[in-house]
Amino acid sequence: MPDQEASNNLSSAFAARGNDVLEAKYDEWAETYDADNAAMGFRLPVLASAFFARWVPTGGKVLDAGCGTGLAAENLWILGYRDLVGIDISNAMLDKARETDVFSELHRMVMGEMLDFTTDTFSGAIVTGVFTEGHAPHSSFDELIRVVKQGGYIVFNVREDIYQEHGFREKMDSLEVEGLWKLSERSEAFRPFTISEPHVVARIFAYQVTS
Repeated sequence: MPDQEASNNLSSAFAARGNDVLEAKYDEWAETYDADNAAMGFRLPVLASAFFARWVPTGGKVLDAGCGTGLAAENLWILGYRDLVGIDISNAMLDKARETDVFSELHRMVMGEMLDFTTDTFSGAIVTGVFTEGHAPHSSFDELIRVVKQGGYIVFNVREDIYQEHGFREKMDSLEVEGLWKLSERSEAFRPFTISEPHVVARIFAYQVTS
């Protein structure tokens, strides 16, 4: 059985409303975040990294948006990606990410707000565990498209209920209709946590930037 405190920390993060509350929660959770997620069987960073590697060649600059402690970036480093830039809302999480020694840059930025990068900076972006309950809005896609080069890929997961009920499906489809990106791959629905949280279901998407 997973540690009850780990599950409680996750539930508390899902319940956070507003960036200040969310930042405070992750600042508080940073020290035990990796251990808690391991206890819950969190496999999303590994799966998202595998999807990313299928579409994005090594050699370019990669954005890990909502990088947390660097779980996905560590996988990408092992797979040969060397220019990894991480952003997160929590300075405490960024401090933990810095300990991995896999990032070339780390910055505190907030998903859903203007990102402090020039247009067409990245060959790809990976976003794991961010498009979920109480976290980053679907307006974040506009900035991700802006900072990723034409022909580059944005790989991310969305929790299934958030995708269906909170405007993500409509936003993602509208960006495709506008010619800003096109869907390259969508996973089957799966459980991100293999040990706990059986109600949480997500999909991984890969979109190519087309403008």
